[in-house]
Amino acid sequence: MNGKILFMAPTRPLVEQHMKSFGRMLKVEQEKMRVVTGFNPPAERSGIYRNADIIFSTPQCIRNDIKSGIIGLQDFILCIFDEAHRAVGEYAYPYVAKVYMSQSRNPLILGLTASPGSQKYRIDEVRGKLYIKNVEIRTRQDADVAKYIQEMRQDFVEVELSVPMQNIRKYLEGIKNERIKKLVDWKILKSYNITKSEMLRKQEELAKSGVGWKYAAISVLAEVLKVDHALALLETQCIYALKNYMDKLEQDAEEGKSKAVAKLTNDERFRNAARLAGELLREGHEHPKMEKLKEIIGSQVAEDKFSLIIVFAQYRDTVSRICEMLKNMPGVSPVEFIGQAKKKGKGLSQKEQVQILNEFRMGFYNVLCASQVAEEGLDVAETSLVVFYEPTPSAIRKIQRSGRTARTEKGRVVVLIAKDTRDEAYHWSAHQKEKKMARMLYGMREKNLGSFA
Repeated sequence: MNGKILFMAPTRPLVEQHMKSFGRMLKVEQEKMRVVTGFNPPAERSGIYRNADIIFSTPQCIRNDIKSGIIGLQDFILCIFDEAHRAVGEYAYPYVAKVYMSQSRNPLILGLTASPGSQKYRIDEVRGKLYIKNVEIRTRQDADVAKYIQEMRQDFVEVELSVPMQNIRKYLEGIKNERIKKLVDWKILKSYNITKSEMLRKQEELAKSGVGWKYAAISVLAEVLKVDHALALLETQCIYALKNYMDKLEQDAEEGKSKAVAKLTNDERFRNAARLAGELLREGHEHPKMEKLKEIIGSQVAEDKFSLIIVFAQYRDTVSRICEMLKNMPGVSPVEFIGQAKKKGKGLSQKEQVQILNEFRMGFYNVLCASQVAEEGLDVAETSLVVFYEPTPSAIRKIQRSGRTARTEKGRVVVLIAKDTRDEAYHWSAHQKEKKMARMLYGMREKNLGSFA
């Protein structure tokens, strides 16, 4: 059957990576495989769509070109959606799939993802949005996969918060518990055990009620959320990130940005916690994960000086601190790898990201200190070691991170866990979700559940 193929991926670097992979594996003339991005002028894109047989693009570009009439999907016989779990909400994938199914004379859709999610309704939502009938699953244990991959060792390394850090935690927990008690007494909350997402939902619910007295509760909830974030930084990240956050809160209070911030920063316990954090930094103390991380990386480089290592951390301040702490280690050449710039703060353009990955692959750097931007899709070189600076509660992110090693050579994954903190809960949450995801997908494959017309 003659026709065109459309291959979509979320980012331009990933799109270019896929075209290179196709070029290595298929005997197709180069001019018949083309990458299309918003950088190509409309007239040029129209010509590429007309003349190429395999198009690689981002879904945003395809959606825009469908709407402007630059591309029609009548002649496409295969449409591939990489990182298919993104096909929810307002993302461009569902729109492109719907148009493709209505226009193509012989439609066939393939959705690819290493991590579809651990909840059946979310997987079914993706299937529905992409018109997917059949589900296939492969894991490292499947016979037809095992022969192509290498052994992956997983280690979980525990550390304990120092006594000064535990003292900071006592100050912050005292503030949080007092505020939560007030909300329970006001009948705003029913329980002292409440998650961040539940607090955010409660804020939205109160804001919609329009009753004046509830704004006081919204303000107290805001204080709880802010102090809980400070606790998360203390327990799971680093003192540097915590102090930066506390400094920002104090600055916001001085600028009169919020009553909640003003009340929080005026609390003597908050001031004591901030003072103690500042003293620890000035004295050269950090989260015990930092020393353990240096030990792990030093051991890996001593064992194999050609090792390539990725360290994942959730927050940019932590990524920066890790990179700074590793710079003075013999044989270690770290580099920061973060997403694009936000409203305020630094970031890397996609061009800069590609350049860093190329330099990492060539050995100019041997430790990639990465935020979640390196979890999904990008063509990161084969690594000997992946370190989770903190466990992630997301099965999707756990799978994406772990997949950065043990492809063509043996690899190791190390997860750092601070004892008696939320790190432990996050670790077990992701573990259970991953097991549930596998059971669910195997069940879907066996039963061939549902059909979306």
